[in-house]
Amino acid sequence: MRLKNFEIKFTYIFLLMVIINCKNEKKEILSADREAPLGWIYLKMYDDKSFEFISRGMMRDEEIYSGSYELKNDTLHFKYKDIIPKAGSKAIIQNGFVNYINGNYPESVEIKLNKL
Repeated sequence: MRLKNFEIKFTYIFLLMVIINCKNEKKEILSADREAPLGWIYLKMYDDKSFEFISRGMMRDEEIYSGSYELKNDTLHFKYKDIIPKAGSKAIIQNGFVNYINGNYPESVEIKLNKL
């Protein structure tokens, strides 16, 4: 009898943990990327207004810049937690691309998923 009560309690606790974890999952609403000379550039934006700008090299080195974003019309304003990448903090969504407009160089990533 004790074992059966333990199994029931364990099942309830397990189901509760699964439900809590499912509620905390953020959904990707925009995904864009491009091949770079020695790797890839990725932009991932989520429904909780967070994002990741990822620069991944061929040798597995990876730089991840993250923070929050705000969308005004077709313009994205990125607020980085720490360092701002050289691509910049402002971009325009145009013709299937996210085009950064205030960085040290013009960066553009092709949109693969857009649920904005």
